[in-house]
Amino acid sequence: MQSLINRALEGFLRDSYGDEIWGDIALKAAIDPLAFISSNRPRSRETRRVAQCASRRLHKPLSELLEDLGGWLVRLEPIRRLLRFSGSDYGEFVLSLNELHGRAKMILPALNIPAIRVLRQGHGWYRIDTESLPAGWGHVLSGALRGMADDYGALALIGHEAGGIDLRIALIDHGSNRPFHLSYAWPRAIGT
Repeated sequence: MQSLINRALEGFLRDSYGDEIWGDIALKAAIDPLAFISSNRPRSRETRRVAQCASRRLHKPLSELLEDLGGWLVRLEPIRRLLRFSGSDYGEFVLSLNELHGRAKMILPALNIPAIRVLRQGHGWYRIDTESLPAGWGHVLSGALRGMADDYGALALIGHEAGGIDLRIALIDHGSNRPFHLSYAWPRAIGT
């Protein structure tokens, strides 16, 4: 799991800011930039150190950087397609997050994704419990929710605070959603 997190963080930083910035962040974090994703025993403290160094180097609050990471992840076509199968509209998608843990376990049993609990508060209003998530994951989830709202063409007001995310769907058809087709020509590899 930690290797996947490292790969996502490195991919996001390289795609968004370039190889030179990535190299500078890796140097400041005292890690080998070539071994960060391929380490036999990746450590979460190295991941935190890289994220903190990136935050300082980019002059961005860590929470904002992690939200950007979440938005970047859902723009990757294989991930986007997988998530779009979770609901015909944005509200259904949000409620389907309750099932994400079980679905991920079926596909990759070793992938230990924490359970996400979504509570429906009213029509178009949801509370997503993030207390059980590792530190920073709530911000990544907020960014992913923003990205998927755009993808579905919905206007969602998303607020992240300690312990949870408040999400209100203001307009279902705010803008045109991105086209979604069942057939797709898969790229050779993510990030190539």
